[in-house]
Amino acid sequence: MSFAGVITGDIVDSTKMDEATRRQCLTAIEGCFTAFGNHANGDIYRGDAFQIYTLAPEQLLYMAIKLRLSLLRLEPSADVRLSLSIAKATPRELPVRMSNNSEAFLMSGRHLDAMKSARLTFSADDDAFADDGKIVCSLLDDVMSGLTTKMALALDVWIENTTLSHAELAEKLGLSRSAFTRVINRASYTKVEDVLDWYQRRYNRYLAG
Repeated sequence: MSFAGVITGDIVDSTKMDEATRRQCLTAIEGCFTAFGNHANGDIYRGDAFQIYTLAPEQLLYMAIKLRLSLLRLEPSADVRLSLSIAKATPRELPVRMSNNSEAFLMSGRHLDAMKSARLTFSADDDAFADDGKIVCSLLDDVMSGLTTKMALALDVWIENTTLSHAELAEKLGLSRSAFTRVINRASYTKVEDVLDWYQRRYNRYLAG
């Protein structure tokens, strides 16, 4: 059985942004689409909304974190709402990306419409995975919503280079090792790392089922 992952999202308060800021946000989102490469396909529609379809749903939470960090690190800081969904997909459905009526697309769009102040939510066609994922994503949402632009930048650099030392990461940002460590600790990077590890373990259990 194959699995599909979908992220449906939009830019928060885009109608209140000036055109330069809105364009900066769209450029950041498009940059994520490019960075995800062959793992996913993304489209922007209605000016501030977008959707990502992936045949590698084990990467879905990483993609969501990258999307948020790409906007949170901007000056001025911006944000996105993201609805993540995973569901089984038949071979007939797999090549279809946008405007798809498969379960992953339906769940993702439906839960985005239901979001209010939250910025991150999760659903799946497995009830236990959906319940666990929703709780963990809510906690992750709280962490990410408290990030400053400096924290988001440090976290973004770390998540792309998790095997590098703090000294090496600090050099990328032109900071001292101690300064980088202070910022990345305030960004609760170990909690983000724990959530990504949890997601991989839980997804593997879901896949095995």
